[in-house]
Amino acid sequence: MTASEDTIRSASARDEFGPDAQSNTIDVLDSTLHWVEHGDGDPVVFLHGNPTSSYLWRKVFAGLHGRGRLLALDLIGFGESGKPDIDYSLEDHQRYVDAWFDALDLRDVTLVLQDYGAAFGVTWARRHSDRVKAVVLAEPVIRPIASADLPSDFVGLRAQVLEPGVGEQIILQDNRFITELLPGSVLGGLDEDARAAYAEPFPTPRSRRPILVFPRSLPVDAQPRSTVDFLARNEQWLADSEVPKVLVTFRPGFLVTPEIIEWARSTIRNLDVRDGGAGGHFVQEDAPDAIAAAVIGVLDGSGSPDGV
Repeated sequence: MTASEDTIRSASARDEFGPDAQSNTIDVLDSTLHWVEHGDGDPVVFLHGNPTSSYLWRKVFAGLHGRGRLLALDLIGFGESGKPDIDYSLEDHQRYVDAWFDALDLRDVTLVLQDYGAAFGVTWARRHSDRVKAVVLAEPVIRPIASADLPSDFVGLRAQVLEPGVGEQIILQDNRFITELLPGSVLGGLDEDARAAYAEPFPTPRSRRPILVFPRSLPVDAQPRSTVDFLARNEQWLADSEVPKVLVTFRPGFLVTPEIIEWARSTIRNLDVRDGGAGGHFVQEDAPDAIAAAVIGVLDGSGSPDGV
């Protein structure tokens, strides 16, 4: 069912998204989903990951005004979206993402994807190839990664998070992913306003439950198998689809290792690999102009694929 205008509740978005951007909410499944929107024309959809929200895209978003209908979604449990009593599994997230795309009847979509947003966006693209125009990937969760290729301090922290009770203390009680990991993974750090904006959706231990699931699901050394299988279902589509795709790489980066870049070049069809310059994992904070330029490139058809 396509949403009518009277089912969408709108207000002005945060100033950081630029003039005239709207903050929208709609009832989806048993909860609500929130997104920021600006403009008209073919949709450009931005999907974030953990532990962020649509706010992560604000600088990229504002830089693309006039380039189409821009929509930055808050995943279920994140940002201003609802927090239903669900497991927040990858399959749960996919259900809400799929339902939102259908509620808005989005077609001719350019997907701009980071972290777990890439897992969900590419899955949606595979299932709805006729509705996808292009895909831009930046620091995506797209395939398993070797622990040897990850920073040792993160590997140690994740090992603790995997332990029952310990992970709950680190993320739910101590809130370390919001107060430490996120700002520490931005090359220039975050100012107090940005820290407050990222913290706002997670005021209590219970509200932080969605954050806990993602590091426990991250496919490191081919585990957990459920995530490996979730991502593997997309590989054939990535290899066969003629949809233009861009992978923007950053230095030092985090998830996009040399091995994954080589895999992408040899596997993903119609791929353009672009150097985005300096960036960690939350590259929308570090290099928003590089991401915006990659989006403009695919919108203008100026990419030069170097993949197969």
